[in-house]
Amino acid sequence: MTDTQFQTALSLYGQGRNAEGVRLLGEAAHGGHVPAMTLYGHYLLTGRDVRPDAVAGARLIVAAAERGGSLACTMAAALLAVGAGGPPDWPRALDYLWRGAELGFPVAQAQLRLLAGRDGEDWQGLRSAIDIDAWRTPPEAHRLCEDPRVWAFEGVASPAVCDWLIAQTKGRLRPATVYTVAGGLAVSAQRNNSFVQLSVADADVVMLAVRERLAACAGLEVMHMDGPQVLHYAVGQQFVPHVDFFDPAIESQAQEIATAGQRVATGLLYLNEEGLEGGETDFPRLGIRHRGRKGDLLVFFNVDASGQSDRRTLHAGLAPIQGEKWVLSQWIRDRAPPGAGNPQLVAALNGG
Repeated sequence: MTDTQFQTALSLYGQGRNAEGVRLLGEAAHGGHVPAMTLYGHYLLTGRDVRPDAVAGARLIVAAAERGGSLACTMAAALLAVGAGGPPDWPRALDYLWRGAELGFPVAQAQLRLLAGRDGEDWQGLRSAIDIDAWRTPPEAHRLCEDPRVWAFEGVASPAVCDWLIAQTKGRLRPATVYTVAGGLAVSAQRNNSFVQLSVADADVVMLAVRERLAACAGLEVMHMDGPQVLHYAVGQQFVPHVDFFDPAIESQAQEIATAGQRVATGLLYLNEEGLEGGETDFPRLGIRHRGRKGDLLVFFNVDASGQSDRRTLHAGLAPIQGEKWVLSQWIRDRAPPGAGNPQLVAALNGG
């Protein structure tokens, strides 16, 4: 019966009858149908056609994983690695990813290979080869400037990981936005590139391991990170000089600081280089113009030593003259987001 409900729900979605589809999907999920549990759990996490409920969504996904759902295992791995209910639980996350690979899910298998840095089909061996502490060990910083701090790091991500990050976002790009003085986001003449904004529900374990490495390079907490963005610049596309901190003199941005914290640092991971000319990150007030090679990272701090916004960090994303530019952009705040460490979510991720 639940399989019939699931197939009917998918058919209704195909006809645009989403309200009916999600009702049947929920019934199939609560009836124990593993694919329905996985999909409905995702909908609860993202708020697609239902009221968002991260706790219920996580509970369904973990339960589906325990019943042998390979996609659910991969999703549970990401929820644990991102720290959806508290500090990231990497041992359990990697165990779920291993289980998804053993169950034959190609995405889990690909992620295990990337994290282990080698090919093969010995999923247990690949799982054992992953050293998350090594991901958290930053390479030496090249200090382009110390006041304000602008640091460059070489080889933070492998070329294969960079290719993976680009591949996960191709086809999802949309016009980039900026914060408005009135609050909210809008397309602006200041910025004509495209981007993908990623949420917890979008994250995969490779992306989350990269975030661990970026946090280590910045010397800040991974739990203080915003959702990452992948940016794309075609020839002629740019982001004019701007700052990344929230301005406490602007009412809407002061409220953002009070609610969710200040953006104290920015990380830019350069994802490609072949055929690219131009496209540097330019700091006009510091006399620094930088573009890393594929897999290199630039970290700069948007506030000074006292925590005050630092206007010397004005910077621009210059336009490519030839080729295209792909960058992962990661803001880091001075605190964890509201609701971090929800005990109910922790219980749900532990099967409670």
